Amino acid sequence: MAVNWSREKILASLREKGTTAAALADQSGMSRFTFYKGLTTPYPKVQNLIARSLGQPPQVIWPVFYDDCGQRRHVIRRKAA
Repeated sequence: MAVNWSREKILASLREKGTTAAALADQSGMSRFTFYKGLTTPYPKVQNLIARSLGQPPQVIWPVFYDDCGQRRHVIRRKAA
């Protein structure tokens, strides 16, 4: 089964490309908290920015969240109490 890249691997890959998650958050006008949350939870806007910066499609970095065609997988949500 495919596994998402770890948060550390994503951050290190961004540094290798000459940028940081904080810089991408600032450039996109998003809060850093939101941006960092998108590293490990489904957040297409953040994940597309990161994938574009790394030169990889989102499904390579987050195969649990995206299918082979790059479409977002359905996320199972809990019902409200």
